[in-house]
Amino acid sequence: MKVLKLSNSNDVLEGATTNRPRLLAEKLEAHFDEPVEVVVKTPWPTDTMPAAIERWVEREQPDVVLLQIVNYWIAYPSVPLRLRRLLGPFGERLAALGFRAAEHRIIGPSLPFRAARNLLLRTLGGDYHFEPEEVAARVEESARRILRREGVLLAVWGPHGRSDWSVTRRQKRASVERQARLVAALQRVCRDLHVPYHASAKPVYLSGESPEFAADHFHYAESYGKASAEEEFQFLRQAIEAERGGPGTRP
Repeated sequence: MKVLKLSNSNDVLEGATTNRPRLLAEKLEAHFDEPVEVVVKTPWPTDTMPAAIERWVEREQPDVVLLQIVNYWIAYPSVPLRLRRLLGPFGERLAALGFRAAEHRIIGPSLPFRAARNLLLRTLGGDYHFEPEEVAARVEESARRILRREGVLLAVWGPHGRSDWSVTRRQKRASVERQARLVAALQRVCRDLHVPYHASAKPVYLSGESPEFAADHFHYAESYGKASAEEEFQFLRQAIEAERGGPGTRP
């Protein structure tokens, strides 16, 4: 069995949950008693995402596609994006500097940088990368392209909202509302396409649950990969067994 895991940077960045794809493969192998390969790709929901996913599916020829949606896409308030919108060309230069600083392995995780970001979020605010409706439309088009391939099982996972990036009550309210909009839209899409779907209408962080974070204080730590792999395995197990017609059975 070959699984194309359309995931995010947590599964490819050193020090984050890079153990998760391997653990998922091991669990699937043990349960279904067959070799399992998990291939990870990291889509970004611009208007080119459906075509990129279609190419990956064509190249990898998977049996299962796990399309994972994260609330970062629609609920992370970005100061550089706000500067870009407010200040035009000058803001574009400031935004580029801000993005580079955030991605720097020393500057990004540092306490002064995170304190400065929080201060700017309180005073200037932040813009979001995508609107929930944009993401839902691009997920739907991606799903339709995946489903054109006969014999491929598609399952959609997320968002769950385990990270709270807001620093004000207004930002938190926006995060909750935006996730609810996205989940409602994806529920409709997956229902119409008869695709298994698992998400949280309300962010998980509202319940007080929070995974351990990596050294950059942004991505999830490897220790969380074990619990996350188990959750993904249980979801995929049910989807695969439903497709095959029973527990552990092959087509």
